[in-house]
This record gives sequence, C-alpha cells and structure tokens, in this order.
Amino acid sequence: MPEFLTRDKPFRQLLETARRAAHTQAGIFITGESGTGKNRLAGFIHRNSPRHDGPWIQVPCANLPEELLESELFGHEPGAFTGAGESRAGKFERAHGGSLDLDEVQELTLEVQAKVLRAIQEKQFEKLGGSETLSVDVRIIASSQEDPERMVEEGRLRSDLFYRMNVVRLHVPPLRERAADIPALAEECLARTTELHNLACVKTLAPETLERLMEHPWPGNVRELFHAVESAAILSSGETIHPSDLPRSLSVSG
Repeated sequence: MPEFLTRDKPFRQLLETARRAAHTQAGIFITGESGTGKNRLAGFIHRNSPRHDGPWIQVPCANLPEELLESELFGHEPGAFTGAGESRAGKFERAHGGSLDLDEVQELTLEVQAKVLRAIQEKQFEKLGGSETLSVDVRIIASSQEDPERMVEEGRLRSDLFYRMNVVRLHVPPLRERAADIPALAEECLARTTELHNLACVKTLAPETLERLMEHPWPGNVRELFHAVESAAILSSGETIHPSDLPRSLSVSG
C-alpha cells in the first residue's frame, strides 16, 4: 500500500517537494490543520532520507507537562529533581543519527527552545542536572497547526529557532480541498479496519454513503474520516455500509 493515496495535483507536488527535501539535512517546518497528516508526512520525510536506518523519535510537545519538557528532551541525571533516581536519556540522545519530530513545537517554553536551538546549531547539550556536554547529530522536523510567523510575533516561538527549522516549509492542505482523495482514503480505512478488527466480511460503501462522505466538510480532516469509516464498518450489520451506519453527524442530512 502506498504511503499516501492522492489524485490531487497540488498534494502530489507537495510530496515531491518533501521527497527532495528529505535527501538534504535542511530543517523542515510542516504546517496544517489538526488531522491532516503532518506527523505522517514527517515520517515520510524520515523514511526517504539518508537517515532512514536511524531512529525516528516523535515528541508531542503539547502533551508534555511544562516541568518535564527539558527532562523529556535532554534527559536527566540522578537527583536532578524529586524522583530522579537514575540517569535517563532524553529524546535528543535517543534520536542520535536519526530524526526528531517536534510536534506543536511552540508549546516548548522559551528556555527549552533556547536549548533546542543550541542542540541544532552546535550539536551539543547537557542533561538536566548534569555537567557533561554531550554531542548529538539529529535532523529536526517541526510541525504546528498554527501560523508560525504569528507565533514569532506573539513571542511564543523564538525567531532564531524558527528560522533554523524553517529552511523548507511544507503546508498540508485540509481534506476539504482535496475531496477527490476521499474514495481512496475511505477504501484504505476499510481495509485497515477489516484487518485490525478481524471483521467477518469485507465491507463496501454504498454509492449514497460515498456521496455523503464527499459532501461532508471534514473539520477533523483525514483523522475524522478514518474514525467515521471505522465506526461505520464495525457497526454495519451487512456487507454494505449505508448512510445510516455513519456517525450521526454524517448520517443525518442537513
């Protein structure tokens, strides 16, 4: 199965740009709405890069408590904080020789952003509570669903870090702008759902069901589409998925 299913010309051009950028060491900044597939694109870049045999480490910055950000990224030594009983490697150390995906990078504090910048520029850092300087070779791929230039203006994202990461900018379009891809994406989801949940039969979409999917604006983008099709496939009683099998937000026509 291909990594991306698309008939959309601008999206194919985006993938080609990503493939070219992947072969370099340039920092890449990916933007796009939630659910469009930014992390999937970041993984695509890593797998098509010279670092593909190295580690691929994802960091969901928005999900990390502020007091643990530095420790999660750079590791810590015993006694660095309450509960730190032993030395621990952070994401940068674990990603050595590979790629580090900083998802929603603006959620890092400005202090931690400064340390990230040093690790990128000088390829050096110290663990939290440590004095030894460690060397690291990591390719940064950052992403955000917000406008990075606005975040810089608002003081939430360091300009020097942003410029370092923004050598190549890739914007993932929302699903509503590439509706022609919905049939293939829905079929991909059906295949995954059948395998994952060991369904007794292969489900198909009724024409009117596909029409309903094509008409929906998909505010949650590809993630919402996959959840909707997965739910319908599981709950439908027969081999054919009808509009009534879809989640209520799609099954009830407006």
